[in-house]
Amino acid sequence: MITITNDQIATIENNREWCENIHFNDFLLALIKVDPKYLLWPYGMKEQMCERVFAYELYHQWRIVSEIYQYENLIINGEIRKDGSIYRENINIVYPDLILHEQQNNMNQQILACEIKTIKAVESTGGSNKVKKDLFKLDNYIKDLNYQICAFIQIKGNIDISEKVIKYLKTKKNEFVNLSKIYYIIKEDDYISYESLENLLA
Repeated sequence: MITITNDQIATIENNREWCENIHFNDFLLALIKVDPKYLLWPYGMKEQMCERVFAYELYHQWRIVSEIYQYENLIINGEIRKDGSIYRENINIVYPDLILHEQQNNMNQQILACEIKTIKAVESTGGSNKVKKDLFKLDNYIKDLNYQICAFIQIKGNIDISEKVIKYLKTKKNEFVNLSKIYYIIKEDDYISYESLENLLA
């Protein structure tokens, strides 16, 4: 997997204009700027993590990045209904965790969609299947809603912890259509690691 540390933020920003996909680059930049206090925090005698708390802060950081680079005719939304039903029938209604698109009412500029899971959810009973379901959602966002790229974010836990999940996903590899356009991303306190499903499941 490709790893980006917190001290590489300036490099990401300076190399933006040479990126193959600037919107994905900006998404990664926003992701790495999410403070660790939104990943895991004290709760009584234990520690807690929550997808929604993390997603709100990622939304905030992504909005800041989008305003810096003055995105034209694009908006970031969270858990907004997307179904394409104004153009087609029999499309499942979906609510991606976060998306970058032109607007809800059309299929233009469907840039990026993401789904988020904590490491606790990934490691829970049936966790591998939960990850697979989210990845299938992303695959369908590309196929049915014309998204250019999608990301699955795992909050905390290195790839070794997720080895069981990856092994399981390899058995389902042929069920995916857009492996090269879906990225598996792990967000840790001081770095992110990411790789396309195409390479991860090779």
